[in-house]
Amino acid sequence: MTGNAALGCRDQGGRAGLGYLPIEEFGIKRGGLHAVAAADLEVDNGICHAEIIAEVIHSRNPMTALLEVFYQPGKVFESLPERRWLWVLPLILDILLIMLQTWAVPHYMGRENIARQQLETFARNMPPDQMQAALARANSPAQIYIGLASAAFGTAVLLLIIAGALMAFGMMTSRAPKFGAMFSMVTLAYFPYWLIVVAMSVMVLMISPDPASLDWRNLLATNVGAFMNKNETSKGLYSLMGSIDILSFAEIGFLALGFSRLTRAKFGFGLAAVLVLWAFYVLGKMGLSLVFG
Repeated sequence: MTGNAALGCRDQGGRAGLGYLPIEEFGIKRGGLHAVAAADLEVDNGICHAEIIAEVIHSRNPMTALLEVFYQPGKVFESLPERRWLWVLPLILDILLIMLQTWAVPHYMGRENIARQQLETFARNMPPDQMQAALARANSPAQIYIGLASAAFGTAVLLLIIAGALMAFGMMTSRAPKFGAMFSMVTLAYFPYWLIVVAMSVMVLMISPDPASLDWRNLLATNVGAFMNKNETSKGLYSLMGSIDILSFAEIGFLALGFSRLTRAKFGFGLAAVLVLWAFYVLGKMGLSLVFG
């Protein structure tokens, strides 16, 4: 009998020990066995084997989800409706990764150098005295802390926006998820992407003989823009080519997989939803490059 009305667990043989506990204690909701497959929950006269209980408890561990998202992401994404608050740990790790990159880039390339490049891009008409004052503030501890805090806040807001936009598409499916489940999917899907990007970026900065000569906005040669001369290419085109990126396309596919498994929609619909968001991002980035470039 599988997932029947005998929603309780004893140890094998009905002995004392675990005693009789409602199955909700092990993270399984009545009518929805998403934490473990229904076929894996063997109930024999109200007795659940200890290994089944261990599997359920194992599946509720957020560290398990962070590991499994690398080698069985589909299973993790399908389990999200039954795993409340799972987004907390991946969100914290996502924020820490972006904060690490925010610290590492100016640390190796020089904070004043980064500040000068930013001012030349976004504030070219600033009076010289104000520009010198801004450069002098680049190395101040307060400016460093503000940058890290902005990175943390911006990362959380970005993930919330993506989850909210995908939630709108999720409402069009036959199994519209709760926002918490969608947010968990987004934070989990971005964890491998940012882990790889940040690790590669830090490695490039560490092994480069002249980090100050690098383009802080395009450190990795995984996109078409990295092989173009930005001084001889129009700003809009260079921005577009920088968005044609292998790692970004892999993340698009990963988000589409998470969306489709979470909503039980077809992968093609999930891919279309993510590509719409990516298109808006690319167009916005191109617009900013034209205005401030």
